[in-house]
Amino acid sequence: MRKIIVVLVALLALTGSAIVAARAYDVVLPGRKLNSLLHIYGGFFFLVLFPLYAWDHVRANRHWLSRLSGVTISGALQLVAALVLLLTGIVLLIYGEYAWDWSRWLHDWLTPLLALALALHYLSPKRLRGVKSQPDAPRSSTEN
Repeated sequence: MRKIIVVLVALLALTGSAIVAARAYDVVLPGRKLNSLLHIYGGFFFLVLFPLYAWDHVRANRHWLSRLSGVTISGALQLVAALVLLLTGIVLLIYGEYAWDWSRWLHDWLTPLLALALALHYLSPKRLRGVKSQPDAPRSSTEN
């Protein structure tokens, strides 16, 4: 499921960036409706899959929550950014052009923050010092 989440984040970032750039430079985006539909439906899939993945991932890796480390900070940043993106995305979907300006601004700026946190989380060292790895431990569903 991790790969699906990463692909959805990439799809949402690309389609959202196209929407923001077209709005900022006041240009007509070729395939504007298709791009918007991809962003909306990708957002629906993200709305369903991300909370399930995050819950399972945090449960499987809760031993990291007792320490302040790069992986913990970047994971927490991802969680908060993704949840706020979901909430502001719902507001933008419901209210469209009448949505609050701060919700649009927040939605636009949290996307690069989520991508940065995802990259930092991926690059953070994953071994705990002083803890031996357990090769016989069952794998969680998030490790696929």
